Amino acid sequence: MENMKIFLIEFNECDYDQYCGFVIVAKSRYEVVKIVKGYKTTDVTNWEAGYKIKELKPENYKKSVVILEDYNAG
Repeated sequence: MENMKIFLIEFNECDYDQYCGFVIVAKSRYEVVKIVKGYKTTDVTNWEAGYKIKELKPENYKKSVVILEDYNAG
């Protein structure tokens, strides 16, 4: 069984009433994109501007930290 990982996906550009990022548990970066595209985000994300996916490894953090704060209300 493949281990699950924690990923942060952030969109390079977002506007009002759009998603700017997600924290997702998945097996791979490919699966992250698949999950987000299936999350009814077609009209509320800016895929064309690009995005970044980063694997979050708890051992890389030495203190409490906010991973994603995403406030973009319209």
